[in-house]
Amino acid sequence: MIAGILRVAAAFVIELAKATWATMRAAVAPPGRLRPAILAVPLDVRSPGAVTLFANMVTLTPGTTSLSVSADGATLYVHCLDAPDPEAAVAEMKRALERPVGEILP
Repeated sequence: MIAGILRVAAAFVIELAKATWATMRAAVAPPGRLRPAILAVPLDVRSPGAVTLFANMVTLTPGTTSLSVSADGATLYVHCLDAPDPEAAVAEMKRALERPVGEILP
């Protein structure tokens, strides 16, 4: 359990650094370059604690904000400051943040 928590913390710190850099680049980018999007992220984690942790990690990462969870708890809606490839953005959120959360919470 402790190892899993450390993996989640490490994954979050890595994503935090990457997102901070990307947001700084976006702030100084020429006008019109950003591709904001609202993404539907299908959830593999289902427990309220896991969904809450994942959603909070997404929101705490610069450039993304969790908006809502679907009524059936199967989808997290996320606003992204810049998502030129929405499918890749969803896949990266799931790989980098949801998967580690799923290791410690169902």
